[in-house]
Amino acid sequence: MSQEEYRDALRAFLKDHQDLNRLLKFEEESSRDKLDLYLNMAVGFLNSIPPPVVAYSIATFPIPSLLIHQGAIEALISNSILQSRNELTYNNGGISVKVPDGSRYDNAIRLLYQAVGNEIKFFAQQKVAININGGWGGVHSPYQYLSGNPYLTGPYQGLQ
Repeated sequence: MSQEEYRDALRAFLKDHQDLNRLLKFEEESSRDKLDLYLNMAVGFLNSIPPPVVAYSIATFPIPSLLIHQGAIEALISNSILQSRNELTYNNGGISVKVPDGSRYDNAIRLLYQAVGNEIKFFAQQKVAININGGWGGVHSPYQYLSGNPYLTGPYQGLQ
């Protein structure tokens, strides 16, 4: 998928559409630049998972759902920071008003961390498999020349 397709998929996953954002005055919460930032942060994080055998780009990432879920986590954390920064509790005559709610995304983030945990395990196993498959050629040992080896090719070939 391309950067634009991932951006659209992330926006769809977050349900960040103007017509759905009544409390945001029918505006999108995350701009295109912010969605790109979240996707790039997700790729950077996922590429740092060991072993370091391959560095994926957004276009070559093998598990699209993992990239979208990790991008959503980055978006929700960023938006939570903004909400927390602008949180204000106001009390006047026994009536309390709290605007906006800095912890409103906590449950969603927690659920995403659980889903991403399983996907990251699979992704790490995939990277280990790539690492193992990249180890072709073998590691040679002097013990290969010991008596009884039918494939002797070394200096001890005639000592059987």
